[in-house]
Amino acid sequence: MKIALVHRRFTTNGGTERYLVGFARWLVAAGHQPVVLCNEVREDLRAEPGVRFVHLPLWRPTPFLKLTSLWISASRALGAESWDAVMGFGRTGGHQLFRAGGGSHVAALRQEHPLRRWLSPADWLEMAIDRRAVHVARICIANSELGARGLRQDYGAKRVEVVYNGVDLERFSPDPTQRARVRDELGVQGPLALFVGNGFRRKGLDTAIAALPAGWTLGVVGNDAAWAAAPGVRFLGGQREPERLLRAADLLVLPTRYDPFANVCLEAMACGVPVITTPWNGAAEVLPEPWMTVEGVEATRAAWSRVEPGGIGTALGARSRAIAEGFTTGRSYERAFELLRAAGVS
Repeated sequence: MKIALVHRRFTTNGGTERYLVGFARWLVAAGHQPVVLCNEVREDLRAEPGVRFVHLPLWRPTPFLKLTSLWISASRALGAESWDAVMGFGRTGGHQLFRAGGGSHVAALRQEHPLRRWLSPADWLEMAIDRRAVHVARICIANSELGARGLRQDYGAKRVEVVYNGVDLERFSPDPTQRARVRDELGVQGPLALFVGNGFRRKGLDTAIAALPAGWTLGVVGNDAAWAAAPGVRFLGGQREPERLLRAADLLVLPTRYDPFANVCLEAMACGVPVITTPWNGAAEVLPEPWMTVEGVEATRAAWSRVEPGGIGTALGARSRAIAEGFTTGRSYERAFELLRAAGVS
């Protein structure tokens, strides 16, 4: 099949982007012809075997123009060729299958800014384009029940299928030897928790820092604006190999305000690392214990205190790994392709 995959970027920086790259590779391995329509391609991915790229020009002066031009550019490019199926990954049209990895923009605004009384023109446009993208599609994919509810309630989506993210179980796996080595490199003596994600406010870094128990170190992985230093907190910047740090951790804490499904939670679990997060993260749907899903500083600290350091060496770490083993990338891509083929049938 000749399949169009449409998104703004082809890179591995971001959950949707990693899914797109992985799915394109899976399609090639399965004998299909993926064509990626995008504006940006990471330099080391330009020669991706079996993948053809079509450039989508963007007007960048304002968010409003960028969003509008992406929709126009994608529509023109899709109309210039014939396709067996079209799958959208972002705010574009012309697709039969729409994977809404970011969930509902309405839900995101509601959770991130509960007291906000105004919306920017870009916010209104994002909501309008999201709604249009949902209604254009014959089938929508959400990566959690949380995301599916948002698409139905906020945009009136008719058919939404939940396809959970998968995780690379070889890349993200326990490694006691590397665990000890990385902890030595970091100079960490006691228990180590990680916070991983860009956009520190939305991901709830303020809550994680406020809930940090005595004796623990909190390693912050990600890129964002400067954040005030705090006792016990180590800012580690962006990481091309987050699995090294995850293997060294005793806990992943992500008090996010809204995440349809934070991939890092599944990646941590695959490394044998327990996760504490909020009900506004779709990844909470796959955690082994209800008490690992909490809101607020005090509840986060109380849950944190129940975690026994030791990673995969603890019962909770072993259960986390066992759950992750049921969420392979192959299974996720196979289900997405089944839905793509169904959506592409006239």
